[in-house]
Amino acid sequence: MKNISLYITIVIFLSFSLKFIYAGTPQKTINALLEKAEKELYTSPQQAAYYATKARTETDSPLLRAQSLYIYAQAEKLLGDFDGCIQALYEADELLPKNDKKLKGHIYNLMSVGYCNLGDYSKAINLSDKAISLFKMESDSSNLASCYNNRGIIHTYLNEFQQAERFLKQALAINRSSKNLKSIASNLNNLCLFEGNIDKQLEWINEAIIINKHLNAIWSLGENYNNLGKLYYYAHKYPQAITALEKAYQLAQNIGAKGIICDNYEYSALVYSAIGNYQAAYEKQTSLYALSKEIQSENKLRTVEQRIAQEKLLAQQQKEELQQQEYKIRLLRRNIITILTVTILLITIGFLLLQRFRRKKKIQLLNAQYQIEQSEHEIAKLKMQQQKAELENVQHALETSKQETTNFAIFLQSRNELLDKIQEQVRQGYRMEKQELIPHLKKINAFISQYQTTNKNSSMTLQTIDEKMKEFLSRLSEQHPNLTQGEKHLASLLRVNLSTKEIAMLTGNTPKTINMNRYRLRKALELSPEADLVAYIQSI
Repeated sequence: MKNISLYITIVIFLSFSLKFIYAGTPQKTINALLEKAEKELYTSPQQAAYYATKARTETDSPLLRAQSLYIYAQAEKLLGDFDGCIQALYEADELLPKNDKKLKGHIYNLMSVGYCNLGDYSKAINLSDKAISLFKMESDSSNLASCYNNRGIIHTYLNEFQQAERFLKQALAINRSSKNLKSIASNLNNLCLFEGNIDKQLEWINEAIIINKHLNAIWSLGENYNNLGKLYYYAHKYPQAITALEKAYQLAQNIGAKGIICDNYEYSALVYSAIGNYQAAYEKQTSLYALSKEIQSENKLRTVEQRIAQEKLLAQQQKEELQQQEYKIRLLRRNIITILTVTILLITIGFLLLQRFRRKKKIQLLNAQYQIEQSEHEIAKLKMQQQKAELENVQHALETSKQETTNFAIFLQSRNELLDKIQEQVRQGYRMEKQELIPHLKKINAFISQYQTTNKNSSMTLQTIDEKMKEFLSRLSEQHPNLTQGEKHLASLLRVNLSTKEIAMLTGNTPKTINMNRYRLRKALELSPEADLVAYIQSI
């Protein structure tokens, strides 16, 4: 019995151990397959597609299957199967968890390139915008650079080369800062997809070739040499172009990159046509058509590339027919060249005479317009002088009004002081005896009579006050030259001990505004918080 129990225990332990190993091994295996697929992506896309397919079939995890489909789509894109690429991306998007925004951004980014290659540029830009938005939300600069790179490719297909270059240079700047060699090489290569500054583009493509040789990226090298051949074609260096294109063809042939081979046939046809070898150009164009047709037969969804290849083949055939007819046209041109020369000469003489007549009329019109503009300028100048004089009059009247207000306020203050003195003397009379009261009243009466005499000369008094105030303002301006007119006016009112409420009534402002103006005046006078503003003004 003991042996049986021990046997059962061992069996149970082994079953649990095997179950644990079985649950852990596939996860490691899938990750290893995905790593191999990514490593072989640019060296052998077919091998990468195989590893990605195997990883997808051996896992039940939706996330891992989505990752496998994404890598498989990349391989299909490199092999030129854009329909298969897009189909795999749609499947990956359906399997992807909603919270995985990073992989969703990658899917949209790659899908935009696929639609671009199939000619649906509107959808390509829409998907690119979605990818850029997702990576901006995640603040993922590295993947944002990848989006900018693909967006540059889309604008290249649309012949919007300035926008393409802007996006590609943004991507290059980000990748250089992060020292991402693989992405740097991709950006440099794509900056050479269109005709621009040939010398600079040759530097870029050679730098990309050096990087991809270091990374052993065969697919990328094939694309680099294709673009190098195209740049030599733009520079009219046809032997170098043929050499570069032959290297590209050999590399693409080794890894089965049909998309690169199609581009190679197209660029080679252009080069051979440029050097006058129309037979070789026609052969390359025929090969392009045949390969495009082969690719189309493998993908039921794609028809765009086949139509383009047919059009190019037809264009090449038409070009050869035009070459044959050109000789006949030259003979015809010789017969009519004399007539055309005479006709053109007569038309030129007539045109020159007409231009001379128009130029003369135009000069007369310009002179008349100049005279009118001069008159308008003089009128405008006079109006400005008149407005300036009116403004000066208004400012003078305003200053006069302010000064009169200040003088009147001072006069009122002096009268209030008189009334206070009379009131004080009357109060003193309340405490006096009858025999003392009459002389005291006479004294008050004499004081009032004296003020009445003084009041008759009030204009002289105000004039004296005005002169004193001018002296005060002169001293104030010397000590504080940066004061505004409003601050000087407020200082004049404070100098005669007017309260905030009295100043507010005189100026038509609220006491709150007057207090704010007092605060600004204190700052302008650079007084400390402990200093008495009124006392300081009266001391000037």
